[in-house]
Amino acid sequence: MLQTLSFHPAISRWFAETYGEPTEVQLAAWPVIAEGRHALITAPTGSGKTLTAFLWALSRFAELQDEPRRTRVLYISPLKALNNDIQRNLLEPLRTLESAYAYPPLQVQTRSGDTPQSQRQQMLRRPPDILITTPESLSLLLTTQKGRIALAHVDTLILDEIHSIVDNRRGVQLMANTERLADIAGEFQRIALSATVSPLDAVAAYVGGRDAAGTARRVEIINTPGSKQIDFRVRFPEAAREAAENGQKIWEPLSDSFRDVIHANQSTLFFTNSRRMAEKITLKINQKETAPLAYAHHGSLAREVRGEVENRLKQGELRAIVATNSLEMGIDIGHLDEVVMVQSPPSVAATLQRIGRSGHRVGETSTGTLFPTHAQDFLEAAVLADAVAERDIEPQALMHGALDVLAQIIISICASDPWPIDDIYQLVTRAAPYHNLSRSQFDLVIDMLAGRYAGSRIRELKARLNHDRINHTVKASRGAILALYNSGGTIPDRGYFNMRHVDTGAVLGDLDEEFVWEATVGDNFTLGTQAWQVHRITHNDVIVRPAKSGGTAPPFWRSEFFNRSFHFSSRIAQYLEMADQRLSRGEAGAITADLQAESGFDAFAADELVDYLQRQRSHTDTPLPHRHHLLLELVKAGPAGYRGPDDPQQLVIHTYWGGRLNHPWALALRAAWQQTQQTKLDIHADNNAIVVQVKGEVDPHAILSMVTTESLLDLLRLSLEQSGFFGARFRECAGRSLLLTKQRFNQRLPLWMSRMQAKKLMAQVKK
Repeated sequence: MLQTLSFHPAISRWFAETYGEPTEVQLAAWPVIAEGRHALITAPTGSGKTLTAFLWALSRFAELQDEPRRTRVLYISPLKALNNDIQRNLLEPLRTLESAYAYPPLQVQTRSGDTPQSQRQQMLRRPPDILITTPESLSLLLTTQKGRIALAHVDTLILDEIHSIVDNRRGVQLMANTERLADIAGEFQRIALSATVSPLDAVAAYVGGRDAAGTARRVEIINTPGSKQIDFRVRFPEAAREAAENGQKIWEPLSDSFRDVIHANQSTLFFTNSRRMAEKITLKINQKETAPLAYAHHGSLAREVRGEVENRLKQGELRAIVATNSLEMGIDIGHLDEVVMVQSPPSVAATLQRIGRSGHRVGETSTGTLFPTHAQDFLEAAVLADAVAERDIEPQALMHGALDVLAQIIISICASDPWPIDDIYQLVTRAAPYHNLSRSQFDLVIDMLAGRYAGSRIRELKARLNHDRINHTVKASRGAILALYNSGGTIPDRGYFNMRHVDTGAVLGDLDEEFVWEATVGDNFTLGTQAWQVHRITHNDVIVRPAKSGGTAPPFWRSEFFNRSFHFSSRIAQYLEMADQRLSRGEAGAITADLQAESGFDAFAADELVDYLQRQRSHTDTPLPHRHHLLLELVKAGPAGYRGPDDPQQLVIHTYWGGRLNHPWALALRAAWQQTQQTKLDIHADNNAIVVQVKGEVDPHAILSMVTTESLLDLLRLSLEQSGFFGARFRECAGRSLLLTKQRFNQRLPLWMSRMQAKKLMAQVKK
């Protein structure tokens, strides 16, 4: 196969001796890549996608060995940790090729926020053949003249884990910077990779963008679902069920089961949905052990700590890792026997990503076990089991037209030299996220950055651009460039404190500002499988010293709630409709049997789910809520036996629509109630229901009729402007637009201070 595609002989020999036969995705992709066509490659985890993308580029390097050393391959990954992993996985085969097959030596380097300044400068002076970096670091490289020179000869761009960025601002920035790179280096080959991405046509167009002539680039879609075997199980230990029935906490019996799983395997990876849960489970697993059996791994632990945990598992020195989504994507931590998910993952795609970490090698079976922890969890587990079997992942809503990111892009483009405004507009609109950006919106962003509103005496609206209105050019001010470097890119500032060791000053991780506010000197907490005591709190750091292990609690982090997609929610509603029909026919036993035979449930988990559904039907004496049945439930919230005009009640609207629909509908209901009743409505929304707090007699149908198709958008706007949700998003967008800048470089702006700045700014610009 490799010979027919004219791979370099050394590459062909090495591949044949190392792997033998190409995988399905390699057979499908290499002819496309060899012809220089753009490609979107999707295949299961462990099918060799990354090697597929790199191997042809390596073969071309051998043909260009007599030419000057230049960066020809640019690999972009969304995680800094992935970069180091890819560097290792590239270096090992490269060294083998060089020593055993007379392959020309190549230089591979990583550049991210963790790369020391000295190494960054060295890369600019002597660009590596292959550069591995992040979307944020690419943006900073393109901002500097030396960075643009270093990237002027790129001929292959590899975009890994593309699914993780196309629906957010990181993807918007990356796609715009890809067009800037094409403007500097000329047209190059684009190869995007993902194990879970949908819809394929839309993502391919998003990656392709348009060339200088305005023609959409054609991106070939290579979709090889493959024959990857998945063994998916849902378990609920008998001891946990007995504890729940007796009103006891289930975490002790669950932790016993987790330890049994760890001891049965050589290496196990646990996934949770929050950092606090990861720390809690790690603590529970290790409590009865003489030496730590599991280590925590999440984004609030320092890079060095995470890297040490990854290496120890890979070397076989560690039996288990308890992680958040920090390990969903393909960081190489060696062979995994099993993936254990504690509580249902937030999406079908996340479930497939997590299970795919086990049995990562070609031809192996991926084994995933899900432990539900509450009643609703069992329902989601059943739906996930069916969706995983069908590989039915959620379609992503691609992000378009983010104006806060546009402000950063404009500053970056004209950081070194004046740029004609028309040229900036033409360049930006070549990127798919800005295809439909109107000139009027673009000009408004230019006006804002050029200080059009500075006359309002708001310091935040001072000019960031020098606007030459005669020549129609703009150039970024020095302060704007510093603000861009200090902004953190598109990732919003969460107000985290650095956690540092009292003796070495080394950064151990970061802590939520609200947790730090509640902490005092002398408090103990656990982080990263270690107990710590607060020694001192500064404006920027929490200084800690090691403490004795004990019953100390982990810290908390805000903003870890997932709004379930409508796709996943719709599958849950379909399942409820099916289950309701079968329960009404007396088929509870058959449902239990099917869960065990077809969905991987053990007997106790299947019984728990069927019992939960039957209790719901019995309690309400109506069918289960589903696609064609909206269930409204009135719950007495006051003292038992009380009846009166102020009798507090809760109206529970069981929608199962998911948070992405429930939250905006709840906001609209609140605004409609305020308009008609002239009082504020207490309302709560989550993924499954909307809860309305009311007093006295209430007509549920009247509440439902308050929001109509015609009134929805007006009510939503009215409610949004008064909500804390909008205020928080305004603060994030203002920060990304470089309007809320820090006083000093590399020093955190306290979250309370940025909130005050944003509140003042919003009050001034609201009109």
